[in-house]
Amino acid sequence: MIQDEPPISRRDLLATGAALTALALATEPAEGASRPARGSARFPFESLRDYVAALEARGLLLRFRGVNQDAYEATAIMYALIDEFGMHEAPAVLFEDLRANGRVYPGPVVANTQGHMDTEAIIFGLEPHARDVRESYRAARTLLLDRLERNAGNYTLIEPREIPASEAPCKQVRLTGDDIDVTAFPFIRGNPGDGGPYINTASVFTRDPDMGVNFGTYRCQVKGPRKVMVNFEDGQTGHRMAMAALKRGETTIKVALVIGQDPMTWMVSSSRVPSRVGNRQPIDELAVAGGFRGKAIDVVRTEDGEFLVPAQAEIVLEGTVDLVNLEPEGPYHEMYGYMGIAKAQNYVMRVDALTHRRKPWVMNSFTGVGSEYCTAAQTAASVYALRKSHPQVVDYYAPHDSQGLAYLSIRKDAPGQGLKVAQAIANFNPLSRIVIVVDDDIDILDSAAVRFAIGSRWQPATATEILKGKRAFALDPGSPDRQTTSKAIIDATRQWPEEGGPPVYQELNRTILERAEPGVIERVKAKWPGKLLNERRF
Repeated sequence: MIQDEPPISRRDLLATGAALTALALATEPAEGASRPARGSARFPFESLRDYVAALEARGLLLRFRGVNQDAYEATAIMYALIDEFGMHEAPAVLFEDLRANGRVYPGPVVANTQGHMDTEAIIFGLEPHARDVRESYRAARTLLLDRLERNAGNYTLIEPREIPASEAPCKQVRLTGDDIDVTAFPFIRGNPGDGGPYINTASVFTRDPDMGVNFGTYRCQVKGPRKVMVNFEDGQTGHRMAMAALKRGETTIKVALVIGQDPMTWMVSSSRVPSRVGNRQPIDELAVAGGFRGKAIDVVRTEDGEFLVPAQAEIVLEGTVDLVNLEPEGPYHEMYGYMGIAKAQNYVMRVDALTHRRKPWVMNSFTGVGSEYCTAAQTAASVYALRKSHPQVVDYYAPHDSQGLAYLSIRKDAPGQGLKVAQAIANFNPLSRIVIVVDDDIDILDSAAVRFAIGSRWQPATATEILKGKRAFALDPGSPDRQTTSKAIIDATRQWPEEGGPPVYQELNRTILERAEPGVIERVKAKWPGKLLNERRF
């Protein structure tokens, strides 16, 4: 952790000449550099490599060589891409010959693989929309909501298929004991304020006799060749399993860190799909991932026999987490875009076995910079659940570029309904600190449209509620005690007379135009495509 120098701002990082030079190097890879095979770029994607091949085939990947992450050039590149294209249209990146931790790693390191909104469609085998990334997202959300409605609110399960170690790519190299060196892989420090290099895209497998096997994505600081810190946050399943083990009198638990997963496993690992809220029964999350892709995930048993893990993964670390002898960990650049706190005590993993593909790939998350994972499946589940108790709900969306906000659209049929439905989200979701409810004519994937509704329909004195003492998300930088927070509900629907609104609410100008001249906007787009259609693709 840097203590004697002032914090380095994002603007300072982007202003470095080295970072701008690196941004200009999105060119063909050097001779002999890795390139995914185009023939494998088909759904369902068996591996991270197949998926990246699909992104590259669609022009959704930029390659960089010789980036110096010791000067934080890779981080600066991601900020620059988000600034230029926005969080939902920035491409994935692939770094080769990356300098980090005082050495050069051949790579590759890939990042932002599910940041572009077109990937919401691609990972489910859908064709993304030609021009509007929001339509790509809606297509995926509609597909998944339809599956939930046809299956009583559950996603389809396809049990994983165990294969022998001899057929598993993640077993091509097998190391144990002092032959293990986790620092040989390009796990990087993503921000100058970080406490050290981090593994930040691992699916961390844990087991409990009652809850079964779970995997989730937790930050893991690399402290040595065989020493990795594992951060289980309060409320996460991994933390509940650790606490349960301590209660049983156990001092250690077995874990496996799976790195470089196929895109569906990564999405399940990073999201709350399936939700464990109110459900302590075992959930086979690999079966959920298989159901999403319509094909079983190939799995292989870990060296110690403890877990079945995705066989197509790039790297698997196996070991034991000490629940008693804790050590300092962090800080780390967290998802809210603020530096997370250092922890005086956190869990230490001793790595006992390491298996990996030959020339493995590493996936990195520039946490708090871009989108982490596709959210259509999680959102569809939320919409399905909300409609069961509040049939007026039309859509729900929690924008990644503004953590803590949640947008909800409803087809209001009674006064006071906006505030009532918003309370369900505020009470249920610890991430939702500000819940904004709009009418169903507002596109909640468009933050400008939501702001329009707030500016023209919200009555602050009568359509606002402040909730105190609500459960906070553990990483919320504004929570005074990291456990509780206050929340705000904003009803930005048209206020009815019974709610203090005007006797008559005027129509939108655009609505009148489109009713009088149906299809006129699409007609002028077709008539002057070179002028009215944005063909920039990333």
